[in-house]
This record gives sequence, structure tokens and C-alpha cells, in this order.
Amino acid sequence: MNEQISKAAAKASQDEVFQALAYAALKARAARIAPNQIIRIREFDLMVADDENGDGLVVQIILPLEQMEGLALASACELGGSAASGSDHERRKWLAAFWDELARYLAKWQDIKMRRGPGENVTFEKAVSR
Repeated sequence: MNEQISKAAAKASQDEVFQALAYAALKARAARIAPNQIIRIREFDLMVADDENGDGLVVQIILPLEQMEGLALASACELGGSAASGSDHERRKWLAAFWDELARYLAKWQDIKMRRGPGENVTFEKAVSR
């Protein structure tokens, strides 16, 4: 199951939302876009904001948890996984492990931070400058 989760996280990390996040960070850096501005990449609206320490800028996107669960389960199904089948408890357990792996994968390979919230959403952010 761990190998399946790792492969699903790697596949999900290649989704267009993460490509848009990386492109928006480059665009914000090159155009010196100020905080509280919106950058539209494809169908995604990304916000330029101050980072949590106030030392630099980040580009962030907030997506519904339900949408991200769909991405996770689709990635698993494309790899021949059985994450979507089984009981609700097994699916929640699989998703919890998937979120941990995706967060680790995104941080390590794409320098993207992932966190739950606000509410029933997931926030992703990539540094523009420090």
C-alpha cells in the first residue's frame, strides 16, 4: 500500500494545478507583482501574498478538499490501485496517508507547501521571493 500511495502522490503532483502554481511564481517574480494581486493561469486564480513570516512573497491557491480527493483517487485508479474500493474507513485511512505523502513529495521536489484549511479546503503555496 505504501508503494501505491507514493506512486499516486508522484502522479498527482504532476497535475496542472501544480504546474500553474510554479508558472505563477515565476510570473510574479519576473513581473514584480505586489501582494494581494490575482494571477490567472488557465482556469486557476492564484493569489500573491506575503509569506507567513513577512520575509517574502508566495503564490497560493486554495482548492476544495473534495476536488483534491477526486485527484487523489483518480491518480490511484489510473495506477491500478484500489483506493476507491473498500469501506469508507479504508478510503479515509488511504487518503490520510496520501495527504502526508503528497505534502512530503511537493515540498521535496517542487518546493510547494501544502496545508489543510481554511475550512474544508486545501491551501498550496510556492515561494516567489525571500
